[in-house]
Amino acid sequence: MQPAPHVSVLLHESVGLLAPAPGRRFLDCTLGAGGHTAALLAAGAAVVGIDRDPRARDLARERLAGYADRLQVLAMTFADAAVQLAAEGETFDGVLADLGVSSMQIDDAGRGFSLRDTARADMRMGDGCPDDAIALIDRTRESDLADIIYRYGEERLSRRIASALKRARAAGVDSAAGLAEAIRGCVPGHQPRHPALRTFQALRIAVNDELGELETLLAQLPRLVATGGTAVVISFHSLEDRLVKTSFRAQRDRGLWAEIARKPVVPQDPETEANPRAHSAKLRWARRVA
Repeated sequence: MQPAPHVSVLLHESVGLLAPAPGRRFLDCTLGAGGHTAALLAAGAAVVGIDRDPRARDLARERLAGYADRLQVLAMTFADAAVQLAAEGETFDGVLADLGVSSMQIDDAGRGFSLRDTARADMRMGDGCPDDAIALIDRTRESDLADIIYRYGEERLSRRIASALKRARAAGVDSAAGLAEAIRGCVPGHQPRHPALRTFQALRIAVNDELGELETLLAQLPRLVATGGTAVVISFHSLEDRLVKTSFRAQRDRGLWAEIARKPVVPQDPETEANPRAHSAKLRWARRVA
């Protein structure tokens, strides 16, 4: 079965805030399959797109080949790119970051993001990750693994789950599906959602240093957004959203933003019905002084 095509979340809302037009230039920190960038390019703008995943970069280049004269693709993490571009004095009319794992990565059965994957639980989003999830579990003490699961997954049974993961690894289990079953086996009672979801989120965040990457990007955003420009960040869980909200508020209070979103923009019912993965998305924006 072919994986479902990637659907860009909050596309209309984010592009509307960025207001692309000929002569304007944007930074897409999470190029992915190029959905948001395609809309910016179609409006006549130029885009610098960043992605750490070589498969995503290849797909985006193929999809956007008709705009090659206005598209530059950078192969690095968005944190590294943000630091480098800011140091070089680069500014953009808008910066977009659509955070988290993409549906392409989840649907790629060889990467171990999905609870059903029978492949090794890799969970690396692309370049720059020294350890996959299995290596992380193996090298981390059980108590520290429990802390990771609690902190990044907000999982109250973190200690019990960390112990189950260590036992599973001692028995040679290395597939995503195998780890998910080990977690299910130590969580009592019926659960409305799979009991491994929060743990998988925690492992993925730790493997890819997602919150550290986001903190670096947020610190650089005011330097990257030109006067009158807008930063747009789409997050998919409370840890990300809290970081974005706190950073935007602190930077506004320091005079770095003229205006920020009073509350997040969320998908409407037609979008979540068509794309269930959009249901947890929250968009926050910040605008520089005009």
